[in-house]
Amino acid sequence: MTFYGGMSLNTGNYYGGGYTTGGYSYGNRVASSTNLNRVSRDITSGYSSDLEIINSYFKQGKTDKALRLYESLFDDVKTTAKNYGYSLSDAQVQTILNNAYSASTGSTLLTTVEDTTLSPFWTGVKEGIPIFGWFANSTSNIEARDQIAGEQTDFKDKFAEAVGSVISNACTLGAIGLFGGPVVAGIAAAAGAVVGIVKTILK
Repeated sequence: MTFYGGMSLNTGNYYGGGYTTGGYSYGNRVASSTNLNRVSRDITSGYSSDLEIINSYFKQGKTDKALRLYESLFDDVKTTAKNYGYSLSDAQVQTILNNAYSASTGSTLLTTVEDTTLSPFWTGVKEGIPIFGWFANSTSNIEARDQIAGEQTDFKDKFAEAVGSVISNACTLGAIGLFGGPVVAGIAAAAGAVVGIVKTILK
């Protein structure tokens, strides 16, 4: 099998009505771990530049761009396999892409996420800093991991980010408001807290 662009997709040996190499059966195909490793090597070869770009985006703090490109590759791998009558589960595609990413960059996706992103709370704190927050990485390590895994981020993690943003906005605007006296500082702090909440909701 060949991916678009000439990349070979190995799916085992064909016997009668299906591919049989021992392993997991999907429709009339059977994929072993050996087959999946071959597919991973094919993707490493065919998508090495994209995988390196993903790694570069992570290191630059452009987590959203990295995740969008990852999702694009995820869909491409799954769709291409399907077009050739070979079905892969989401978990298998995730494993294949992670193996390919590791081979191309020397690091796993999760390790890269941990090295380049912050916890939800500290992500919120950075977002709450005026001006700087506009350019800060707004995706926490939890959000990035959940997106890669195809899962929804838990409320408690979203809440932690909201708390960080509220505290940061309130403290920053409150400090600025001190120049106008305690009352103005209090009003500014309250306004900052509201801004933090709104920013998190609209994210």
